Amino acid sequence: MGLGIKRRFIEIAEHAALSPLVGMKVRWRVLRVLGWRELEHSHIKSGCVLNGHKLKTGDGCYFNRQVFIDASAQVTMGSHVQIGPRAMVLTATHRVGTPDVRGGEPWNRPVTIGDGCWIGAGAIIMPGVNVASGCIVGAGAIVTKDTQPDGIYAGVPAQRVRDLEPIGTTAAAGL
Repeated sequence: MGLGIKRRFIEIAEHAALSPLVGMKVRWRVLRVLGWRELEHSHIKSGCVLNGHKLKTGDGCYFNRQVFIDASAQVTMGSHVQIGPRAMVLTATHRVGTPDVRGGEPWNRPVTIGDGCWIGAGAIIMPGVNVASGCIVGAGAIVTKDTQPDGIYAGVPAQRVRDLEPIGTTAAAGL
């Protein structure tokens, strides 16, 4: 089978694996067979788009519907990361180009999301960002810079708006 035909077959199989045709319990297993080797027991809802194969998840991650993850550079997620519907994790962008073509040279930067994070619906994590453990990124926020642990980040660009109890404490955060 030619390389182009083989790649297209894999794309079709990935699309099918991320569709409602495949139950959530087996979806990650199918993706592993298709080249996504570092997915631990994650729940990946239908309609997600996973671009590239450089995604590593810890145990118990949850991707809600229509999550977009650009894994053309390494994306590393800790355990128990929850990502809301239509959120995006981006690793690719372009440098500013010439006046004729403003989208210049492409470049990639890895993204890390720490243990226990919750990325709200429609939030965007930009290339090169590290979201520290225990953070909440509010719905619609755009994270352009690294975060500090155990905080709520909201807005465009995202800013720390509240401190949270550190991971492992027994006190309820109470939103």
